[in-house]
Order: sequence, then structure tokens, then C-alpha cells
Amino acid sequence: MVRSYIKSGLLVISIAFFLTFAANAEKYNWKDDQNKMFEKTGLSPGEIIGKDNWKKVEGLVPDDMVNWVRDGKVIMEIGKFAYDACNDAEWDEYGLKHNVGKYSLNEKEVIVETATGKYPKWVYGYPFPDIDFKNDPDSGIKVMYNRDLTRGREGAMKSPFTVEWVGKNGFERVLQIDYYRYNFWGTTKTKDDGNPKDMLFMEVTVVVAPYDVSGTAQLTYRKIDGSDDQLFVYIPAIRRTKRMSGANRSDPFMGSDFTIDDGNGWMGNTSSMKWTYLTEKIGLMAVAKYSAQNYTNMTQQDDGHWKASSDVEGIKTGWQVKGCGQASWSPVTCVWIPRKFHIVTCVPEDPYYNMGKMEFWIDKKTLWGQYKLMWDIAGEYWKTGSFMPQFMKWDKITQSSNMHHFYDVKTGHATILRGSGKNIFGRDLFYEYNLKDMQKKFSVSRVGTWTK
Repeated sequence: MVRSYIKSGLLVISIAFFLTFAANAEKYNWKDDQNKMFEKTGLSPGEIIGKDNWKKVEGLVPDDMVNWVRDGKVIMEIGKFAYDACNDAEWDEYGLKHNVGKYSLNEKEVIVETATGKYPKWVYGYPFPDIDFKNDPDSGIKVMYNRDLTRGREGAMKSPFTVEWVGKNGFERVLQIDYYRYNFWGTTKTKDDGNPKDMLFMEVTVVVAPYDVSGTAQLTYRKIDGSDDQLFVYIPAIRRTKRMSGANRSDPFMGSDFTIDDGNGWMGNTSSMKWTYLTEKIGLMAVAKYSAQNYTNMTQQDDGHWKASSDVEGIKTGWQVKGCGQASWSPVTCVWIPRKFHIVTCVPEDPYYNMGKMEFWIDKKTLWGQYKLMWDIAGEYWKTGSFMPQFMKWDKITQSSNMHHFYDVKTGHATILRGSGKNIFGRDLFYEYNLKDMQKKFSVSRVGTWTK
């Protein structure tokens, strides 16, 4: 009888919460919201922020980036979105309709089904759609779990990108990379499709060029129980696959300023961190000028998977623009748009993880990770990461990266990842989603065959 009353109470709460959300959604106007943020920040579309008026962006971007503007290394052009940059309504509303009270956290801070205490084999929509940010001590990790789910909507996907070294004197070298991921959570597949090995996702990162490192590949299995990642690395020089620690995902990728866990703002094991929610604030989101005006359109292929069809103009950096007075690594052809952010911090529980405290600025509307600030284990500030999104339009709307930008404050060196259209090195960087017949390829025995 008590259990029946509890279920009835949860149902009433769920219905009331959804009706409130629906009423608020009808009143929401993204243009008005964007205009109000311009009013609050005192900024205007088209305004140029440089070393003469740098104080106007104090508090709107991380302190390290404010210093870039103050010192003349970066010039910011303020812009605005010409469309509602958001997830599609189906995704945003699904959690409110189906997931309120359905999931909770166990003693290990891992998602479980509230009714059974078991790990769910499949989750769709935000698992925590009604977070009480003022009173819930787990609000930080719940925001990140919600964010993790939005990264799974593409099903089996391919994301080509380049990793570019840029020093004080300009461009140094570049790697060509293919990234593949097979998602179990966040996809439209149902529980009946199965997840026999209890996975969250599987991913492979493959170096395609240059020749001396081509074929190097990293395979990760991440499980639903929050256990350590299973990481395997294929080394072509010895033609062997080696088992590595999950903490190795925090190692510099091929000697760059980037790590695998930095992907799309955060690709680490969320349950392996201790999270704290700080506040909500207005900040600036950097996007390519093209992406501020247009979706990146995708078209469905003959076999049913989707591929980006618009050749998106990416973001040029200082070394590419003749006569540019900004830093060689400065993102030049982008605009900075006011947005609302959740500010969340974490510290790793694994003593062998290569970073100490991390701070994330998570876009409130899409849960895209815009900034990642990193301190070393000794507590000294180390790196500033920023992640410029593009909004992909297919039978859904999701976000993918146009550019990743990492700056090491100790060395003055940067690493830039580019991932859209035909990039400066002439490589096809078009995203592909819902690829077919991919699951069996994510195996230890086949990790060395991805470039063959």
C-alpha cells in the first residue's frame, strides 16, 4: 500500500512538473532571451573587443582568455545566433515525460534504476531532468550525466579531425585523425536491442597520417557500472596491442596539449570524479561565423546513415591570416555570443590521473561543454581549453565540434583540433552518424586493422 502511494505521488509530481515545463516552454522566445543577455552584458552584435576595451569581457570568459585580449593576443568580435541554437524539442522533453524519479545515484555515484537499484542497460533523454541546483549536493555530477547522454545521440558515428601544433612562431606540424564511437545510451534503439557486455560506449581513435605514426590506435570500453575504462593501444612499430590504464586517457595525445578525455569538452569517466556545482552565469560562446548563421545540414545516404552535406567554413587562426597582429594560435574568424552556463568543477579520485582540479562551463540550453580549465596535480593553473560547436541538423539536432583550442600557459604553446568541412590541409572532415554494421569492429583483435 505504501509503495502504491509513493508511485502515485511520483506520478502526480511528474505530471505537474511537465505541465509547468510545457507552460514555460510556450512563453520562451529565444530571440528575446538572446537580446536580454546582450542588455545584461552591455555588448552589441558586431562590437570589437581588444586591448583598449578588454574589461568588457571580464567574467564572461575564463580569466586566462581575458588576459589574451588585454595583451592584444586575441581580438573578439561579438556576434549573435540567427536561429535557436538548441537541442530538438523531442530530446529536451523526453526526460520530463519519462525519466523524472526513474534514475538515481548509488553509493559509487553511478546511475541506477530507482525502483530496482540495478544499472540500466539503456537510457534515453536526460536521466535527471529536474535537478534542484540549490539543494541537491549531487547537482554537479547530475548535470554532467545529462551532458554525457546528449553525446550519444549519433549512434555509431565517425568524426574525422586534425590535431595541429601551433607555437609562438606559428604552425609546426599536423596529424590526421579518424574518431569512431558506438553508443549504447542516448540512441533511439530500445532496451530489447540488447547490451550484453553492459557498455555505455566503445570508441576508437586512429592516426591516419603522417606516415611515421599512421596506424596508431586507441580503443576504449566504458561500462555502465562506473568501473575503470578498459583501454587498449595498438602500436604499429611493434605490431602489438597493449593494455593500458584508464588514467592514460589523461596523457598528452601523441605529445600534443590535448588528451583523449578532452574530446568535445569532456570525454572522461564521469563517475571517477568528485563533482561540485558552483553557479549559473552568463558568458560568451565562440562559434565559426558560418555556424552562427546556419545549421550544418546532413543528408541521409542510401544505406540509411547520415553524412554532413554542407561544406562548413571553419575558424582560421592567426598564423593563417596574412598580416594578422593576433597570436599565431588565436581563433580569428569566429564570433563570441552571450549564453547562459552552468559552472561545475571536479577533482579526480584516481591519484594517477594527470590533472588536478578541472572547471567546466556547460551551456545551459544544450549542455555543450564550452570551456575546460585545468590545474596540475600541484594546484598550479595549467591549460585553457575552449570548444567551438556547430549544430548538426538531420532527423535530430545535435552539436559537434568545429574546433577545439588548447593553450598551455606554462609553455605558451597551443594545440588546435579542426573538424568540419574541407579543412586547410585538404582533408574531408564530414561527420557521419548512424553508421551501419559497426559494432563488431570495436574489438581488441581488430584494433590494428582500422587503417587497412
